[in-house]
Amino acid sequence: MPGVITRRVAIGGVLAALAGKANGATPAFRPLQAGSFGTLVGARRNQPFLLILWSITCGPCRDEFALLREMRLRHPGLPLVLVSTDDHGDAVVAGKALEEFGMAGEESWIFADDAQKLRYEIDPGWYGELPRAYFYDPRHRREGVSGRLARARIERWLESWSGKPAPG
Repeated sequence: MPGVITRRVAIGGVLAALAGKANGATPAFRPLQAGSFGTLVGARRNQPFLLILWSITCGPCRDEFALLREMRLRHPGLPLVLVSTDDHGDAVVAGKALEEFGMAGEESWIFADDAQKLRYEIDPGWYGELPRAYFYDPRHRREGVSGRLARARIERWLESWSGKPAPG
């Protein structure tokens, strides 16, 4: 019986999220729980991506969205994954922030478990400072960067695995 209830609740959550998207509501977040970071990374096997960790209370994170939007225009295939380090209960506010900063269409996750455990799962050497980004290459070697990203750094990363020089 508990398994049936769990499935009904999960299905109801998925339907509510889909209905919200259809009605123009705030973007749906995937819950980042213990063990799901491996799923996030594993879904991109042999694919590079840029993981952006942010929060609704982080001013520099919001500033970084302007750069990421610009980079998306210059590089439409820029593989981005956004992870809000806010509590899952703040999903509506976080979703509105993504809309406001033009990032609502990106794949987005939100912390839905103990923040300290999730930070450790993402990177044992990361203590929660924001903004934080991880540049994953096609072999999933990664480089973590704390602080605001620079356009030149993103361009170098794109060029390193695409083999194409950045447009001038």
